[in-house]
Amino acid sequence: MNERKSGLRNAALMLLGCTLALTVFGLVMLYEVASPGRAAASVVSRQVVALILGAAGAGLVLWADYGWIRRLAWPLYSLAVGLLAYALVWGRVVNGARRWIYVAGVGFQPSDFAKVALLMALAAYCSSAGSRITSFKDGILKPALIVGLVTLLIFVEPDWGTALILGLAAAVMLLVAGIRLRYALIPSVLLTIAVGTALCYNGLRMERIDSWLDLESTRRVVGYQAWQARLAFASGGPVGLGFSASTQRAFVPECQTDFIFAIIGEEFGFLGSLLLLGAFAMILHAGLRIAREAPDRFGALLATGISFLLAGQALCNMAVVSGALPNKGLTLPFVSQGGSNLMMMLVSVGVLLRIARAGEDHFEVEEEPLSLFDHPSVVVNEP
Repeated sequence: MNERKSGLRNAALMLLGCTLALTVFGLVMLYEVASPGRAAASVVSRQVVALILGAAGAGLVLWADYGWIRRLAWPLYSLAVGLLAYALVWGRVVNGARRWIYVAGVGFQPSDFAKVALLMALAAYCSSAGSRITSFKDGILKPALIVGLVTLLIFVEPDWGTALILGLAAAVMLLVAGIRLRYALIPSVLLTIAVGTALCYNGLRMERIDSWLDLESTRRVVGYQAWQARLAFASGGPVGLGFSASTQRAFVPECQTDFIFAIIGEEFGFLGSLLLLGAFAMILHAGLRIAREAPDRFGALLATGISFLLAGQALCNMAVVSGALPNKGLTLPFVSQGGSNLMMMLVSVGVLLRIARAGEDHFEVEEEPLSLFDHPSVVVNEP
């Protein structure tokens, strides 16, 4: 028991350390990318405000009663749906997408809040369903309605990247919860066909895919951003040009948001990029360790979903910037500019730490704590 408790505590410390390191690194990179002049101070100051608010939210979650996380799942889910619907009707259009809500001149994206709210609601549902999760109705149909409502609202903003990443994190949670794979096969195929059809009839995204397949011929138009990012990586080489030595920051559009990884690759090289990837791998490892030692099924499923959301978004961003995937418009967690995203990512980490703390408390009263797959209500997945 002492060994498992020590492992859980080490996982929490690893998660906290990686989060702090990435956030501080992000502030430094944002100041460097946005320099010179007042623009850098403005960008960093807004990010610092988001950091303070996010850290305060994480601290509130960390010291709140563990049971409140589950009790608030459905109210927060309802609020998220309402905010997403409001944004679609009355939100402000930025870069062709209606996904922003402004209050007193301060904007935020409700999709960032909806990520955490959806995973909380899905974890609450799956933990309540118990063995019924193996049926088609309770394991496929009802979760599809819960997940589909939020992801569809995000999808039509449009924010395809966020919708897909959130859908994948939810799918991982359902697989861990024990849905039967044979029930999920047909809905998965139908969903793939639907997304593919929507993609074929979306001119902008088809242009991005065509550009991704033949970047050189589109490097002056649709593929300009991806081409400049590729030049940045090539310029960086194995060890990089050194901090603040980037020459491509003047040519990579949105290099402080979606494409900040290109500047990191140029200044710190392939080795620096690997270290950044390793930090997110450690976050995933720590999150899954917390999920394994969670005190109940709800905490185990929620920690799994959040871990895959954080790591999945980071991996997708890096894949897009490096040219492995077409452009999807996802930020790099903790590093890219984006106040609402940073706040909710920090709150997500706070939830993980709260689950870890509850797991430690569970060790004090249980002789042999249950792992994720030992919980009585967890069903072993049957094909």
